[in-house]
Amino acid sequence: MGKAFSEEERERVQEALRRVGLRLLAESGIRNVSIRRLTQEVGIAQGGFYTFYQDKEDFVMDLMCLRVREKTQAMLDKKKETMKDPRGFLIELLYREGMHLKENKAFQNGESGTLEFWTRASKRGENEIHDTYLSFLEQLLAYWRKKGLVIECDLNGLLNVGLAAGMLFTNAKTLDEVYFPMIYRVFCEAEIDRFFKVVKA
Repeated sequence: MGKAFSEEERERVQEALRRVGLRLLAESGIRNVSIRRLTQEVGIAQGGFYTFYQDKEDFVMDLMCLRVREKTQAMLDKKKETMKDPRGFLIELLYREGMHLKENKAFQNGESGTLEFWTRASKRGENEIHDTYLSFLEQLLAYWRKKGLVIECDLNGLLNVGLAAGMLFTNAKTLDEVYFPMIYRVFCEAEIDRFFKVVKA
């Protein structure tokens, strides 16, 4: 049983667990994140981890949700900058995030077990990440339309493009390093154009 933390301690320790966890995830991948190492670095007993999380999978999902919330909020805070070219913004977002995650060991499938993790998470009914991205896209669309853009958009299609992109970049090492960026760029442009169109600016 984990130590009973005060409310202030809970906030401080959980934040430390998250920040150390994000670094370990990026360095080592999902499969190699160790609760023992995590708690040692944070300076709590290993049992203290279970005060906050059921298991490692619960912890990793919390980290993923945290990063998605932070990134989408940062983009919403700068939504005025997207008005010039919404299509280009979505293409660059998909491309940039994919290329970033391609270099992150947390998302290299051979080393991290990413696909296995997402399969198990979906069976557990985890949908916070999906809901966060859906809310992000809905808010962007509402903003663009409020500013006078006429847009045709299949939101479910866009969300599935994100999932398909994940399949590509978690397995990027199977493709020639020279060609992957070009192939992935074409994928981003074609799939955004399939599900998103500015009809009238």
